Amino acid sequence: MTSNMLNLNSCSGYGGGGGGGTRTGRVYRNVWENPSLVGLNRLEPHSRNIRNMSVAYLKHLQQDPTEEEATINPCICLDSSMLWIHHHNNTMTSEKGWQFRLFQSPTCIPSSYILPSLSSSNTSQVHVVEDEDNQLTFCEQFKLFIRYILMYHLIIILRVWLGEMDDYDDDDYYDDRSKKSCHQRRVVLHLGGVESCHFIYLNGQFVGMSKDSKLPSEYDVTSLLNSDADGRNTLVIIATKWSDASFLEQQDHWRGMGGIHRSIYLYSTWNEAYIEDVFCKANIVNLTDSMLATGSIDLQARIGRGWNERVEGRNIYYNEEISYTRTNAEEEEEEGTVEYKMLFQLYDSNNEPLFDAPLDLTASEDNSLMKDVHRRFNLLSFTAEVPSLVNVWSDETPTLYRLEATLVQQKHGQDDTLTKEVVVDTFECRIGFRSIEIRDRELLINGQPVLIKGVNRHDHCPTGGKAVTLDEIRQDLMLMKEYNFNAIRTAHYPNDPYLYDLADEVGLYVVDEANIECHGHYDNICREHSFTAAMLDRGQRLVIRDQNHPSIIGWSLGNEAGYAANHTMIYGWIKGYDSSRFVQYEGAHRPIWGQLPVREEGKTTDSSSICHYERKDAGLGTDIVCPMYPSIEEVTLWADEIAPRINETRPFIMCEYAHAMGNSSGSLADYWKVIKEKHGLQGGFIWDWVDQGLLEKDSGGRIYFAFGGDYDEAPHDANFNINGMVQPDRNPHPAMIEFRKIAQPVNFSLNLPSEDSTSYLVLIESQRYFTTLDDLEGKWELKIGGFVVEEGTFMLPKLQPQGSIQIIIPQLDEAIVRHNVENLIKYCVSEVHVDIEAFRIFEGNKRLVASEQIVLCSSSKKGLLLHLLPELFHQSTKKQKLSGEGEDNKFILLSTYNSCRATLCEGSSDFQYVQGTKMIIFGMRPNLFRAPTDNDAVKQNGDQLHDKSKPLGNWLRLGLDCICLDEVVTTLDSSAKNLLVKANIYGQPGKQRYPGIALAERFSSSVGENEEKRVHLGFYQQTIKIDVDGTLCVEVMFDLNDSLADLPRVGVELSVPSTMNETMFFADGPHECYPDRRYAAKAGVYAGSVSTSSTYVVPQEQGNRMNMRWLVLCEPKSSDESLQVPKFNEDIKSTFQEVVEGRRGLIIAPTSDELPQFATSKHTDISLFSARHVNELKDDPGKNFVRIDAAQRGLGSGSCGPQTLDKYKVNGGKHTLSFALKPFGFD
Repeated sequence: MTSNMLNLNSCSGYGGGGGGGTRTGRVYRNVWENPSLVGLNRLEPHSRNIRNMSVAYLKHLQQDPTEEEATINPCICLDSSMLWIHHHNNTMTSEKGWQFRLFQSPTCIPSSYILPSLSSSNTSQVHVVEDEDNQLTFCEQFKLFIRYILMYHLIIILRVWLGEMDDYDDDDYYDDRSKKSCHQRRVVLHLGGVESCHFIYLNGQFVGMSKDSKLPSEYDVTSLLNSDADGRNTLVIIATKWSDASFLEQQDHWRGMGGIHRSIYLYSTWNEAYIEDVFCKANIVNLTDSMLATGSIDLQARIGRGWNERVEGRNIYYNEEISYTRTNAEEEEEEGTVEYKMLFQLYDSNNEPLFDAPLDLTASEDNSLMKDVHRRFNLLSFTAEVPSLVNVWSDETPTLYRLEATLVQQKHGQDDTLTKEVVVDTFECRIGFRSIEIRDRELLINGQPVLIKGVNRHDHCPTGGKAVTLDEIRQDLMLMKEYNFNAIRTAHYPNDPYLYDLADEVGLYVVDEANIECHGHYDNICREHSFTAAMLDRGQRLVIRDQNHPSIIGWSLGNEAGYAANHTMIYGWIKGYDSSRFVQYEGAHRPIWGQLPVREEGKTTDSSSICHYERKDAGLGTDIVCPMYPSIEEVTLWADEIAPRINETRPFIMCEYAHAMGNSSGSLADYWKVIKEKHGLQGGFIWDWVDQGLLEKDSGGRIYFAFGGDYDEAPHDANFNINGMVQPDRNPHPAMIEFRKIAQPVNFSLNLPSEDSTSYLVLIESQRYFTTLDDLEGKWELKIGGFVVEEGTFMLPKLQPQGSIQIIIPQLDEAIVRHNVENLIKYCVSEVHVDIEAFRIFEGNKRLVASEQIVLCSSSKKGLLLHLLPELFHQSTKKQKLSGEGEDNKFILLSTYNSCRATLCEGSSDFQYVQGTKMIIFGMRPNLFRAPTDNDAVKQNGDQLHDKSKPLGNWLRLGLDCICLDEVVTTLDSSAKNLLVKANIYGQPGKQRYPGIALAERFSSSVGENEEKRVHLGFYQQTIKIDVDGTLCVEVMFDLNDSLADLPRVGVELSVPSTMNETMFFADGPHECYPDRRYAAKAGVYAGSVSTSSTYVVPQEQGNRMNMRWLVLCEPKSSDESLQVPKFNEDIKSTFQEVVEGRRGLIIAPTSDELPQFATSKHTDISLFSARHVNELKDDPGKNFVRIDAAQRGLGSGSCGPQTLDKYKVNGGKHTLSFALKPFGFD
């Protein structure tokens, strides 16, 4: 290596050469490969809110500063690509904004690059987070999602030109542009987050180094700043893409996005003494009710000192004075001493002080509110009672108080008289009074066993990767509140400080997680002495940074990093420093070696594989039993058997469950039924919040989201980071609606009139723990035949937390009488439902927070649905003609005014339906396949072909994706007036090919190119007849082999003209629902359009609705007039007539008691399976598709967790399906 290269190792004292060095007998090649070295010249962590400092300073600059305001610390954010700040006619600028350059290795950076004189001609400008387009262009080629660390290096160098910090007029704070001013003011460089190891140079001089991509690092740059007349300073940040720290950062997300992803600040404080940190515990002494309490604060403050200052004081343990004497007395205006003291005050939300006067430790003997006062060197500690009642903080009542700490400089003359007193520093933070305790298998927040309705959240922006804007963070948390989430786990690293500020404000509990995950080295690093310091450093700095946030109820030691002495060490430090919160770590209940679950003695089923709940040392690492992805059976077993047997006192809160990958989150309601019934079960955190897709555009301009492998990186886990409750652009997935219903704050039910009353009683049950319900507005709807006939609103009563009450809604009673509902119920002539909803004002808009549907009458008479439809769809008793004509399985069915030509071929039926002079062509085929969900198997993961827990491989081996009918027997039965088809069903494995789909390609290669194989699946029977009014009636029966288990679906697929693009249906909805995800679906009439299959990042099964009563597909009247659900008009028939009036389309309705499932789509299941991204989907020219199923497999969460429950699986045996269909409007 030539001497012209920058030697990053020389900064640590390793020596030159850029090669290696020796430390305690071990040889390390490089600083970035030494896990024992976590930082150089890095300042101690603190909880000061730097962003708020910057905001306050900018506000200050917009007005002329007064003498009283001169204590505001200068603080500027360096995020903008072209920096500028104006103050007193002085301007801070950057000449070219942030620039960057790439290098192949840390050892090939020219040493001249860090010098101020370097020309930037070989650098490129970078767009940063705060820019309008939010595009981190320098990351584009480094979007890697890999399982293990590759130790190669790519370097991003960012450089910015900084002007000199502005001067105040007050000479007590600055001396005009002299080097002396650099020592009177302390200037600190703050980096919010840099991946993964970074080195900093200022004006060619080394500043410092640090690791941990998700925590801030700070450096005192006072002595390195250039304060010459031009005020020009050159800042260079070198960020390695990989380092030894990468072994602690093996989370399942995009890896390798090296560089700066959080804000950078430059701020200044008084140098001689400043407030280093304040830690305030806001305690509840005694609850007077659910919202008020007596409170106290435990406060610990640290005073920082400049490097050239010394402390004078008496070494008296309980009365140590804090006084400072400057080293250069000649610089003082007069001889004497300078001392400092701190004052503390609390303010409520109206900015009113809670203490009559600021708390002063030097006068603590005269203040009865203060006790246990200690002054040690630069450390202050005391407890103070709050003189008035305080409002408690919770997710329902996020009441905040502002703590203000003030550092005062006192100057004394020679005779010890006070000559001057000046405020030199202030520290502000928001606190909330709340209590956290664990007792009797319950986590108690303010004394209540609050259910944790949480979600795991990764940092992700579809255009910025790990660089997330404040608006995006806010959007995330507002959506969580809107959909009734009350908790976040910051998986798997500390989030941006703004997230905690916002969680404090809106009321979200937070489990704050350390940036420790060693997935690929699970058992090793937790036992490695060389990583001990790094793991403890990450735990300590996390806690200290976030210590004052009331939203944080617990700390997490990390994720999937084994469990050994390194963890118990972190746990011990945290509990010693902050005993007011719990600590959790899932790995404490794993086996001593390995991550595989243990097996309950005497049990042999797969579901008997559970966590090591009886591990003796688990209590040294976790206060919560927090497994990931336990089955419902396991959860029940823990509550009923394991916990009582081992005398467990800790609550059971799942750190991860209900893996939300693609169309998923099946059995959420089943989980929560058990959680709400069993003592000790207290909820959990869904995995996870957002699909981590990156926005891309193909050559045709079509938008899609990229995932693993799309940038030709290897290895990768395909779309295994596409597992969120919301899309990358934050559009909620349907599972969000399911969760909102599960987690709703109030439940409703309706009691029928009793003998003593003619009124319907609405039972209201509060699910809240702290607040009443009178902030909610109720709404009711009366539905007959799915149509809303009347609706109204009501105010919810001031019901106490966890209370219940029965009320009468007079308007609802009157509507029931007006529409003769009693007779409808008595004679069962129509379905009748009452929907009750609750809304609250959220972000200025009325938002749904709770809903319930009460069934007053469900249709039970065969064929009743047909008779409720208008005459054009009414069955007739008139005779029909039926004849067979031609050959090659072609038949004609005739009615009085209509004819239908049926062509039967290899399992499909094509129909040419003639109505008057118009012909409508549609097809029908039996269907046993669905486009696999990610829970069925990740189609881009070939290894899952033979995974027994994933059914897709077996579906392909059975050939369900390409079935045919053989040994077909067709009968024209003139007496029964129908066409009967009987056949055997065969699967044809490997006949259908899927280029680019890894799992399917692996299967195809095992089958062979020319090999033809058929698998007998069972027997199929299809009956078709046409009524005199032209209604085509279809009855289908599948008699599948009993050996067939866990099938995707049993049904038929119809193809209809693509012009029929609008839909209206009476079914459970309005959103998609499945057998194991239907808790939030409500029966009703809804309008929409044929699905474009864009709900999920990876094309898969979607759009299903349960319990179809009828379905209308029709052509739009015009481009600006879409199909709308009409208002109820006298009766069902006349209302329905409005739907079809003046339109052309098709009506489908079941003709048996069993209501089918259905979905509409522009794509076949084969098309969906063949596409990796939505932009690859190709519409079938001229066709839309309707899938009608007698049964379909549930969703489960088997992509990472329990598979679909047995009760939601589809097996062999008999399945029947009967429905009628008729075109309309074509005559």
